[in-house]
Amino acid sequence: MDDEENIRKPGEEMLAEFGYEVISASDGESALEIYREENKRVDLIILDLIMPGMGGGLCLQELLKINPQAKVIIASGYSVNGSEKKTIEANAKGFIRKPYNVREMLNLVREVLDNGS
Repeated sequence: MDDEENIRKPGEEMLAEFGYEVISASDGESALEIYREENKRVDLIILDLIMPGMGGGLCLQELLKINPQAKVIIASGYSVNGSEKKTIEANAKGFIRKPYNVREMLNLVREVLDNGS
């Protein structure tokens, strides 16, 4: 989930190219709606932290209410500190900086899918 199409689309394409099925959302509200309907098909969520409307921190909390075992990677182009950092450290399985480095992204996705219990 990312509100910026110029980040979301290349991320979708990269993951699809490496064999992952991708469902995307442009905001937290849409992501929650999709997850409520499709959570059995979703193995991993990549969630932008800073977005208009429902921010990534609140979206993360709501996703974890639906499924406390959800595997979530937080993505951000900003440094994370304060309450956001505590939320991420307590609940997310990983963090990646934007813009994405293909190798880092693929390694983190694989690591979280394999080990992010």
